[in-house]
Amino acid sequence: MVLPLEGEERTLRNLVMICQDHSRLVVEIYRKMLQMIDDLVKGELERLGNTMDEVESLHAKALEVRMNVMRELHETGGVLINREEFYRLISKSSELTDYIEEICVRIYQIGERRWRIPKNVGEGLMRLAEATFQALTKLRESLISLGFNPERATVLAKDVDEIERNVDSIYRDLSIMIITSDMGLPLLLILKDIAEELEFLTDAAKDEADIIRILAL
Repeated sequence: MVLPLEGEERTLRNLVMICQDHSRLVVEIYRKMLQMIDDLVKGELERLGNTMDEVESLHAKALEVRMNVMRELHETGGVLINREEFYRLISKSSELTDYIEEICVRIYQIGERRWRIPKNVGEGLMRLAEATFQALTKLRESLISLGFNPERATVLAKDVDEIERNVDSIYRDLSIMIITSDMGLPLLLILKDIAEELEFLTDAAKDEADIIRILAL
């Protein structure tokens, strides 16, 4: 038994729409993370707890959307041509939300301990976070275009590669800045972890962009 062409196209549209919804949540969660970094750098620590609660709520919604994709894939059986690619797509997108949540937890822990970040390190961290955000927004634009303009989706997905290279450059500079700072060891290690996770997050975004290019073929 095979899916009728019309039914398969409908399933593909549904999957793309659900994945787009997940991508929207990725961007929303990341915006919360940017707010937390900004508050931490400025020393406005009283808002971190409320923002962390919002992050957890959005992360829970993202998990629900992931389950919807998995359910849709299960119901189609093994006859959908792009089934494996959609599984990889939602898995990689979920990886993004996990990285973001972990970074937010670390930021919250720094704020809870009232640790102060050197100005140059804070500025470097924000620069890295903003560059990473460019990759996520470009990734979302690519996924949105996938539903109606595969050619544009491919072009936008390729743009993520260039952004990823820029993030790598910023990350290297920030790593040296953190390691050579006079911060206490616990804060130094946590900030180094945050920088690494932002770099890993961009790598995951690049991997997801590669999957989108496959789906756009």
